[in-house]
Amino acid sequence: MAMLKNLSALTILLAITIALLPRATFATVGIPDCAKGVTGDCGFGFFKIIVLGDTSAPTGECCHQLVKAGKNCHNQFVESIISSRKPIRGTISDVYRRSNETWNNCSATSSVSPPEPAH
Repeated sequence: MAMLKNLSALTILLAITIALLPRATFATVGIPDCAKGVTGDCGFGFFKIIVLGDTSAPTGECCHQLVKAGKNCHNQFVESIISSRKPIRGTISDVYRRSNETWNNCSATSSVSPPEPAH
């Protein structure tokens, strides 16, 4: 009976660890300063789509936040993920493709204009 309790506790701990791992991975990537206006939930959603290959679409609000941060900021975020050598789904080319698809879809549907590029 004691062994069953320990096994149950270990299973619960493992489930919690697995559930929190992607968020912990996202948090250690390093968020560019320009992305401070993107909420943690939206940032994590973009991480799942771009890095992990999640097929869900970002919400309109998340797209609004992304476009407001700008394409350069979006690219900095993607580059920080790639340079961190965190596990990705597929190849680096897949990450760039998903990144561009995400940006293009969000910029096409968002009513906000991206910031002017810095010179």
